[in-house]
Amino acid sequence: MADLVAQGVWWLHRTRGSNVYLVEAADGQLALVDTGFGSNVRAILDEVRPVAGERPIARILLTHGHFDHTGAALELRNRTGALVVAGRGDCAQAPGGSGWAIARTTGRTHPWRFLSRLLLRRRVTLLPVDIVLEEETDLLPGLRAYPTPGHTPGSFCYVATVPGVAFIGDMAISHHRRLGRPMALANADNTLFEESLAAFASIAPAVGCPGHGQPLLAGFDSALRELAGRSRRPPSIAGLRRRAARFRTFMRNMYRRRMPPPER
Repeated sequence: MADLVAQGVWWLHRTRGSNVYLVEAADGQLALVDTGFGSNVRAILDEVRPVAGERPIARILLTHGHFDHTGAALELRNRTGALVVAGRGDCAQAPGGSGWAIARTTGRTHPWRFLSRLLLRRRVTLLPVDIVLEEETDLLPGLRAYPTPGHTPGSFCYVATVPGVAFIGDMAISHHRRLGRPMALANADNTLFEESLAAFASIAPAVGCPGHGQPLLAGFDSALRELAGRSRRPPSIAGLRRRAARFRTFMRNMYRRRMPPPER
């Protein structure tokens, strides 16, 4: 069964790509936050079933439009009837003017954009977006969306106000429970990213669920403020080596299926 992060928040197993979370709104409705790769569909449904019972997934909340966060969203939408939610900046008019979809140009800011088709072995399919976000808003009772553009134009963070858990996508990456920024080349607009990081750090709750790495079960608010106040290190040979090592670890973990502990 999925790991319980906090009351009403679960971290799903057997997924690849980004982390996938299930969150229960104050009225009992269920939402997924990100979906990882397209191969995750069965694992997600299997992990959700023991928690949800007969309750359907009501929303699929996308923190941003990169392929490692959105890959399973289309099939999950089709199979569950859940509404896909994403930021306006990552959306474009669907062909024929029939609503909105994740913009194909969003992936151009991804650091692995040139390898994505080879690694995934297929083209990215058009992903319709049912609810397009432009500003801070309540999505479900006790579940609020905050615009945090910069990593992509339409990046959003989500907060479950009770018990106080933030879902931050790629605003920060957890390395051994210490937060770090995404690589500068992965951001669409670094200046805007830093502004969003500082703004969200000022309101962040104590528990944080990043898109990559382990959730911080305590002290997330102070860790994010510390990150926002810490400048990027100037370029150096040692720094390049550290980033290369971190990148290798990041890539290895992204394509490795997240499994439950052996005792399960």
